[in-house]
Amino acid sequence: GGEVGTQAAMKDALRYSFFHWGISAWSIYAIVALALAYFKFRKNAPGLISATLYPILGKHAKGPIGQLIDIIAVFATVIGVATTLGLGAQQINGGLTYLFGVPNNFTVQFTIIIIVTILFMLSAMSGLDKGIQLLSNVNIYVAGVLLILTLILGPTLFIMNNFTNSFGDYLQNIIQMSFQTAPDAPDARKWMT
Repeated sequence: GGEVGTQAAMKDALRYSFFHWGISAWSIYAIVALALAYFKFRKNAPGLISATLYPILGKHAKGPIGQLIDIIAVFATVIGVATTLGLGAQQINGGLTYLFGVPNNFTVQFTIIIIVTILFMLSAMSGLDKGIQLLSNVNIYVAGVLLILTLILGPTLFIMNNFTNSFGDYLQNIIQMSFQTAPDAPDARKWMT
């Protein structure tokens, strides 16, 4: 990548953002979602990971092996959500520090996690039609307002040109980026594994 604070670094950062949060990631999510949806809605199976493995495992998918698979899936989901929540709390704390001088420490981050967890619990307890739908709609509204404000108040031409350029660079390099294992760069391998 480029040296910190340079155009090259910005270009690399956007290209890798598209890579990590674009087609590659969503393709993986889509495979799991399609398998779950197929077995849930076409085969009337429970919405469990083990149900998607019924063609491979047969009756074992409904026994101890299937239960183990479901337990592993739940733990993986919990770990993924916990990681996202922890990193999100750090990012929110960083933004609050930058904008308002709030201390950047564990106490603030823990408080953010507690607030987000309480909001999630209240939303989940109120059901899909009320809480989760409301949060989803508010989230879309806030994201739209932020996007419009950024385009109106920010350097619009620069943002659009940089987005287009970086997206093209991403499409041009997606295959190389997908197979990058850095065999000749041990330092790069440390953070990749």
